[in-house]
Parts: sequence; C-alpha cells; structure tokens
Amino acid sequence: MTMMSVTFEVMFRVEAEVESGEVVCVVGDCDRLGNWDPHHAVVLSRESSIPGQCRKNNQQMENRCDKENRKTCDVWRKKVKLCGMKNYNYRYFVCQIIESDSEFTERTVKVIRWETNILPRVFSPADYMKDPGKYDAEIMKFGEYGGKNHVTNGWLTDQSEIHIRIHGNPIRMWKPKYRKQTYRIKCTPLDQRYKDHLDEDEEEDEWGTHVSPPSTFTKVLVSTLDERHINHCVQSESGTIFEAGSYMIFTAETTEPESLGFQFDFYVNQEGVTPKHIGYCYLLPVDLKKSNDTKTVPITGLNHKPIGQIDLDYLTVKPVPGLDLKMDVSYQNYWKFERKSLDVGHRGMGSSYKHKKLAAVRENTVQSLQDAANHGADYVEFDVQLSRDMIPVIYHDFHVAITYRKKKRGELEFYQASVKDLKLSELQSMKLAHASRISDNDRDDIHEDDIDPTDLQPFPTLERVFEAVNPATGFNIEIKYPQEKVNGEFEEINFYDRNKYVDIILRVVMRTAGHRRVVFSSFDPDICILVQRKQNKYPTLLLTNGEDVEKYVPYLDLRTRSIDMAIYFATFSNLLGIDVLTSTLFRNMDKIEKVKEAKLVLFCWGEDNNDSNAINTLKQKGVDGIIYDRIDFFKSGDKSVFQVEQEQTERILMSAGLLSPTDTLQNLEPSFGSESEVNS
Repeated sequence: MTMMSVTFEVMFRVEAEVESGEVVCVVGDCDRLGNWDPHHAVVLSRESSIPGQCRKNNQQMENRCDKENRKTCDVWRKKVKLCGMKNYNYRYFVCQIIESDSEFTERTVKVIRWETNILPRVFSPADYMKDPGKYDAEIMKFGEYGGKNHVTNGWLTDQSEIHIRIHGNPIRMWKPKYRKQTYRIKCTPLDQRYKDHLDEDEEEDEWGTHVSPPSTFTKVLVSTLDERHINHCVQSESGTIFEAGSYMIFTAETTEPESLGFQFDFYVNQEGVTPKHIGYCYLLPVDLKKSNDTKTVPITGLNHKPIGQIDLDYLTVKPVPGLDLKMDVSYQNYWKFERKSLDVGHRGMGSSYKHKKLAAVRENTVQSLQDAANHGADYVEFDVQLSRDMIPVIYHDFHVAITYRKKKRGELEFYQASVKDLKLSELQSMKLAHASRISDNDRDDIHEDDIDPTDLQPFPTLERVFEAVNPATGFNIEIKYPQEKVNGEFEEINFYDRNKYVDIILRVVMRTAGHRRVVFSSFDPDICILVQRKQNKYPTLLLTNGEDVEKYVPYLDLRTRSIDMAIYFATFSNLLGIDVLTSTLFRNMDKIEKVKEAKLVLFCWGEDNNDSNAINTLKQKGVDGIIYDRIDFFKSGDKSVFQVEQEQTERILMSAGLLSPTDTLQNLEPSFGSESEVNS
C-alpha cells in the first residue's frame, strides 16, 4: 500500500532590520527552500514596518558610527509548500538581489548577514499538525532561536570588494601653509561605464569636478583602526579626519570592479570652523589592475593645479570562481569559550630544522602531524604555500637548499632556491635541505631522505594531509605569503597574485576538509581579509609578533606591529581572533584581557611555549589555544578535547536512548567542537 504524500503550506514569518534595497530570504535543505544555495532561496515579502522599535537600535548605531543609514524593523513572510513528514532545516538571511536579464545566468545575490547558530532552525511537520494556526501566527526574530542569537556578515558571492587604505604619513602637500594641516578625506565612487558617452559640457556642468557620474549602486564605508571607527561607517559630507600615523580604510562592494573608480576630496579640519574644501584626486579603474598595489597620485587644487600628492594603498578581493558555498553551517565567528585551552602541535611534533635534537620527526610531514594527533593534540598547526605548478604543499620557509656537486670535487654543495620556482615533482624528488644548511654548512642530513618512508618526506600536499591525518584532529592552516620588513628586506619577490593564490588553497580545503575542524591563520593581514571574505565556513586568525623587535625583524605593515593594532584589525575584518607571539604576551599580560574584552579568540605561539610552567600560566590566564613543540612532552593523555567531549556526549545520548550503539555523532552530522550539545 502506498502512503499518500502529506503537503503543508508553511508560513515563514520573521522580523528583521533592513536597509533600503535589502530583502529577507529563507533557505533550507530541500528543493523548495533552495538546498542551502542563496541563489535559489525563497524571497519573502514585506508585511509591515515597525519604525518605533528601530529607533533605539538606530541611535546606538549612530553613537557608535557617526551617521549610518537608518534601518527599519520589518515583518517579512511567505507561504511555501513542503511535502512529507520529515523535519526541514532552514535559516533566514538579509540580502540584495539583482535579477538576471538572461535565462542562462542566475540572479546576483549579495548576502548582507545571515543566521549562523550552529544548529539551524527546524520546521517539524508533526508539531505543526498539532496547532497550525499557532505556527502561522508566530513572528520569529532574525537571528534568535534555541536560546541563542548569532548573526554573521555575508561573504563575497557574486560581488568584489575594494579596500583603499591611507596610513602612516601618506599626504605630502607642496605649499608650506598646507603641510601642518589636519585633513578630512571623503571617498566618492565613480561609475566609469559611461566615460565614453559624455560630451564636454556634461563633464563639468552636471558633476562639477567629477570625471564620471557618481556610482548610485555602490556605497563607500569608512573605518579607522583605532578606538573611534573600527566598524564600517557611513561618511559625513566633509569626510573623516585623518591623523598622521593612523590607518584609514575605505571599503566598497561592486559587481563590476573593472568600471569602478574613486574620487577623494580633501578638507582642512579646524575646531569650530566649517571644513574647507581645498582639493581632490582620483583612483581610476586603470589604476586598480592588480589584486593589490600602492599608487602615488597627485592632489589637484580647486584652481585645477597640483598642490600635493598622496599614497593610496588598495586591495581588491574577488569571489572564488566556481566555488559552490552553501548556507547549511558556518563556524567563522563561532567559538566555545567555556572550553579549556586547546593544545596545538607546532608543525606537528615540533620544529625540526631549528631544533634538530628536540624534534622527534621532521616537521610539517604527514608522520609529524599524525604523531601529534596520536598524542592528543587538539589541533596541529602547519604551513601552506604553492609549488610552481600551483599545488598547495606543506613547508614553512620560502626557500630550500638544493644540493649539487661541483666539477672535480667530491663533496656536495648547497645553493638556495625558491619553493615557488620548483614543481611538486621536483620538491619531492630532488635532494633538498633546509635553507639554514647553507649558512651553517651542515651536510649531516643530506642523505637522510633517501631512506625515509613517504610519510616522513618533506613537501606533502595539502590534500594528502587531509586524507592521512586523523579527522578528529583540527587543522590550524597557516597560509604563507611574503612581506616586506622594516629594514627593507623582502621575504620573497615576484610572488603569486593574492586572489589566485588564496583561491587555489581554498578550493582544496573546501573539497577535502569533510567534518574536520579548520582554522586559518596568516601573518599577512590582506591574506586574512581574502580568506575571511572568500568563504563562509571556517574562521581566521591574524598572526602577529606584537611589539616584539628583538626576536624577529618587524614587518613594515602597521597592522602587524602591535597587539592593539591586531585587535583593531581583527575586529574590523570580522576575524575570529589573533595569534600572538608569547614573549610579547608575557611582557603585556594585560593584553590578554583586552583581547577578551574585544570578544576575540586568542592563540599564542613561540619558543616560550616549550615549557610546562609557561603553558600552565597561559591556560590559567584564559588563552584559547597554545601552539608548542613536542605535544608528547607537555600534553597528558592521548585523546583530544574534542574526542573526549564526543565520547561523553555519545554516552549520555545512548543512555537516554537517543543514539544507537552503532552510531556516532561524527557519523550523524558535522561538528566543530561538540556543538551537537545534549541540551539542543
């Protein structure tokens, strides 16, 4: 006998704050709800507005961020037909939609923010049948359910994001009277699509000093990496004050980056006096060809003569082509702060090239990572970069020492080569040594890799370590990217384009990660921005030396040179947190509390961690993750905290009859850290 399918006409109804041009959608785990794809989500209709309820929120926004576009509290709804008695999982999100003009292309969707509680909302047909009227009348609140409220900003789906940065002392005015002034700077987007259709009269009469009409579809927000405007703020009529030594960021999103330019207007700032407009400059699409660069452009006075120049540093972040990102779950800004500090294996079982006598096995190999996992590491940390044939490989340094034999001489010699200049097959087959062997003339390990098994060989691929290492062990993936140091030294030159570089690594991670916990990190702030904006699943940490100038030569980038600046940057970029050199923390223990006040996760790294007293002190102070060598020396037990939590939860669920002895939580659903909580 065939059971007739039961059909429900379900009312999805939610109250959400939106700005002009934004809509609310529902997405879920079936065809009717888009199968977690934002492009196929159900668009809700506005039912009513509740402006009074928004006044308080808008006032708070204005107090924090100058003047921001006012949001309205609207109720949105839509009836959707669902079939069958299975439970349906779903989430709400706020977005902007541009419908496609062609039947062969999807509509453009820009996700503004979305519900990211680990467990999605659930529609239960069984509960619905008990009281359909009650369910239809209920108005849910965006982001609030299950006793939690978790909303995350969207990622780059179809649009690109351009950051224009002004920092340090970038303004050089040529007239003495202008040199000591403090300036306000305003950035206006320019639509270059119409540059070939303007006649001479239109250029001046209609838009004044603008070379193109202002873009009505692009909004430029401003931030400063300090206590004032860390959040993205709407600009005032006369711009935002720039103080020498500070870091200002203008951010714009666009679906047509090749047609977007910018005009910058400069106003003299004086207390109690209306700001005086004294000049302007342009950054046009022709100047924005690379993923990132610094341009020096002239500042033109109102009499159309040059009065100075400014350095404008930009970064263009593009979505990953062809990467299919769903909305079923996100861990980007999720952390279980009540959990004890995590033990993270540094390059697996520790640094082997720098500390040969301390290391158990060669660093950054499959064996090293798996040995750390076997000794109970919660995460293992390792370094990723690309080979010449664009394959992500695990290796710390940008250079290796290649062995060769001179003519008429028997001994082997070294010369330095870049990892990026060698193919994977060359990296895995040539006689290579660590670059430090060149300076210390150490040939002891030249022949060691001849007899080592595959899992002890250097340069395993990222895909290989995902396949080989226990999936219960988390991965802290440090993405290597060379930077300039304050002494003018570059870690590497002629490196890969940032967008292309990150895209390749992300594709491998998204394809092979499965249920494994993943946290990205990088010393390069721009890499952190790209990783955070290009995907919607895994969190990112900024690595920093903090204020240390003794152990390492500082990077030139201001965002890397203090814990305070790292906090500001992580907050601005919506990163999960920061990863700080431990010696800096020990000199500034009060910074631990400052990180916590900013609601950021704190990891730490460095040789100071190779001490049980130091590890215990950091754990007592509430550091969330401690990266150190030789997990087998300092970690008690052979299970990670995640394995222990999972086994405890499974025992409770089995005793309650909610889990069969043949099932495990890992088999039933993805988990980032025992989020399948019993009380859920």
